[in-house]
Amino acid sequence: MTRLTRRSALVLTAGALAAGRAAAAEPLHRCEDLIDSIGVNVHLGHRGSPYVERFAACAEALDDLGIRHLRDDIILTGDEPAGQFERIVDLADRGYRFSLIFYDGLTPGPRVPPERFAEIAGWAGGGLLVAEGGNEPPVAARPGLPRLSADHQAALYRAVRADSRARSVRVAGPSYIQGNIAAAQNLATVVDLANIHAYPGAEHPETDGAGSLARFAAAAHPVFGDAPVIATENGYHTALSTSSAHLPISAGLRARYLPRLLLWSYLHGVRRTYLYELISSFDRGDTDPESHFGLLAYDGRPTPAFAAVRNLIRLFGTPAGEIAAVPADRDVTLTGAIPDLVHARFARQDGATLIPIWLGLDGWDRRSRAPRPDAPARRVEIGLSRQPRRIRLHRFTDDGSVSVETLSPERRVPIPVTDRLGIVELT
Repeated sequence: MTRLTRRSALVLTAGALAAGRAAAAEPLHRCEDLIDSIGVNVHLGHRGSPYVERFAACAEALDDLGIRHLRDDIILTGDEPAGQFERIVDLADRGYRFSLIFYDGLTPGPRVPPERFAEIAGWAGGGLLVAEGGNEPPVAARPGLPRLSADHQAALYRAVRADSRARSVRVAGPSYIQGNIAAAQNLATVVDLANIHAYPGAEHPETDGAGSLARFAAAAHPVFGDAPVIATENGYHTALSTSSAHLPISAGLRARYLPRLLLWSYLHGVRRTYLYELISSFDRGDTDPESHFGLLAYDGRPTPAFAAVRNLIRLFGTPAGEIAAVPADRDVTLTGAIPDLVHARFARQDGATLIPIWLGLDGWDRRSRAPRPDAPARRVEIGLSRQPRRIRLHRFTDDGSVSVETLSPERRVPIPVTDRLGIVELT
C-alpha cells in the first residue's frame, strides 16, 4: 500500500515521482483477506433492542451485507443458554463467528467470570473465535482499577488456554480508550491480540490528527507489546445536532469514508475492524450519537453506508464457481506526483486484479457540519506488466451505489482519482 502525503512517513521517493518515473510495483494482497478483516458490532443480549425484537430481520440484513465476523457483549441473565446464546448459535450455524466481551465489572453490565469460559464457549455452539477482555475499562478513574483490570485479563487468558477444546480461540485485551490507556498495566503476556477503539471522530480515515489510526496503535503498544492489532470498534455517527465531543458527519460522507476506512485499516496491519454497529440501538433523535451509528437505521432501513460496505465486499468477493487455477499476478506501477494518493493491489480468486485507489482527503467541514466542496479529480497513469482482456473502473458514490465504466484494455491506463474510492478491475 502506498500513500503520498506531505507529512506522512509513507511518502514515496519524491524525486523519482517529480521526474515522472513510475512508482514501485505494489505488493499483492488477497481479496479474501480483506473480506475476512471486516466485522460489525451487534447486541444480541440487549432486551428491547432491535437486535432482539427484530432478530430475524437483522440476520437477513447480515446475510445481505456479507460480513461474517460479529462482536457482541455477554449479558448474563441466569437463563442461559436461552436468549442471547440461542441467537448466537443460530448465527454460528449459518457460518458467523464471534468476538465476545467478558465484562470485568468496571463498566456497566454484569461481570462475566473468566472461570466460566468453558461453559460460555459451549453455549456459543462453536461460534466463538475471540474472547475479549473488558470493554473500555475506566482504569484512570482511581488507584487500584488498573490492577483489577489486569487480574481479570490474566484470569481470562488462563481459562482459555486451559480449555483443550478452545485451541482456535484467541484472547484479545481490554479495549482501553485513549483517556485510560496510559494508566493500564502491561498485558503483553496475557493477550494474543491487541485491542483498540480507533474512532476517527469527524476526521477522515487517513488523518494525521487526533483520530489517526497510527496514534491509536502506538498508544496501545506499551500495554499489548507486539501482539497483532484488532479494532473492535470503529466507524462514524450521523447525529448532526449532537453536542457530544464525538463529532458527527453526514450520511453521504459516512458512505464515502467507510470503504476507505476498511481498506486503510487492513493495509496498515489491523487484523480485523469491527464497525460500530449493525443497526442503531436507539431512536432518540438527531442529538443522540448512539441512535445514529447503525449501518441500518433503528427502523431497519439500510443507510448509504450499508450499501457502500456491501458493495465493497461484493466486489472483493469471488463470483460463484469462478476460482482460477492460478490467480493472475500482474505487476502494477503508477506514474504521477500526487499528494494524498492511496492505492494497493489485490488478487481475486477468479484471476482478476483489483486496484483500490483514492485521495485521502478531508471531506468534512467540522465548523459548519457540512461536506466540503469536491476537490478536483487528479489523473494518474497505471502501467501494467501485461495487457488485460478487460478494464473496468468502479466508482463509489455518496449514496452507497457504485458506478461502473469500461476502459480501453491497454497496458497504460489513465485514471481520474478523487476522494471517492475507485477500484480498477483487471481481468
